[in-house]
Amino acid sequence: MTMPAPNKGRTPLFTLKNVFSRIGRRPSAAHPGALWHLPAFLLACSPQSAQEAQLALPARKVQIYVSQPGKTTHEGLDLLFFQGKPLEKLDAYQHFDALPPNPVPGISSTAARKMVAFSGCPGDIYDWSDIRTYPSLENRRFRLEDENPESPMMVGTCELPEGTSRSVRISLQPMLSRITLRSIACDFTGRGYAGEPLRNVRAYLTWASRECRPTAENDHPVSWLNAGRLDETETASLPHPEMVCSAVSPALSHRIYPSLSFFCYPNPSEGASFGQPVTRLVIEGQLQGTTCYYPIDLPGLKANTQYRMDVTLTRAGTSDPDTPAVAGTVLLESRIMDWDERDWNDIHYQ
Repeated sequence: MTMPAPNKGRTPLFTLKNVFSRIGRRPSAAHPGALWHLPAFLLACSPQSAQEAQLALPARKVQIYVSQPGKTTHEGLDLLFFQGKPLEKLDAYQHFDALPPNPVPGISSTAARKMVAFSGCPGDIYDWSDIRTYPSLENRRFRLEDENPESPMMVGTCELPEGTSRSVRISLQPMLSRITLRSIACDFTGRGYAGEPLRNVRAYLTWASRECRPTAENDHPVSWLNAGRLDETETASLPHPEMVCSAVSPALSHRIYPSLSFFCYPNPSEGASFGQPVTRLVIEGQLQGTTCYYPIDLPGLKANTQYRMDVTLTRAGTSDPDTPAVAGTVLLESRIMDWDERDWNDIHYQ
């Protein structure tokens, strides 16, 4: 089937699902990007009629520039264009299996539009078949099972003003929060076990937000990983279990600098409200043959933010990873910063 020229600016007559069934298959690898302007597929009965409609409706060509500081690959890019309020219907959609050399060609109608960009999302173009309006995006979820901390899923939103020569900038950002254990030490001075190391030390997240709605603002977690304690079976089933659990040291005494990073989705809770548990970083180890835990409450976690910590353990921990340690058991120096000192991916839309 020959792809007709885009027909801009009209409201689709049918659903995306019908569009996909008519197309029948995904664009070939030789087509690096596929632009679906919905009316073209639904209203054009022949190349001639599509061309006439295109001439009658104004359009603007777009050039999308993607910078990739700190990343060597950019796996997949999806651009969704929506009409303005009150309808906010999906107007056009563009998919790239892999990012071609800059600039990326595209097309949009000259009417005001909202553009949402996703990168690194798993699956193929059929995964967006249930998206018909901008509010329906709130039903989409990112999941830890689909994340790769080296190339996280990202999202960005911007408004495209009406006109043919406007330019805007859209920044793609990860939805993950990053918790970094920069350094850790034991100092049991003055205790009966002074000089004893903490053995088989590991660290992991509990009450980790497992899913998030990337376009919903100030969202609360919708599901948990390691609810109150480490679930080794669930954690091991993740493609990247090191995102939430990692070994620290076989024997810990003097300060070491493992610089371990853990990842989960935002959790605004700081433990003050019932039913909204706080996310914790738990240090676990054996002291004189007894397993003890050092739960560290994390501040309200935000997307695209790094929480860096230097930890000193001063006494035996608790017998339960969900029980706060006695004050003074953990000395903590922390800093909240951007996810990475380098800028993340930006898309320039001209």
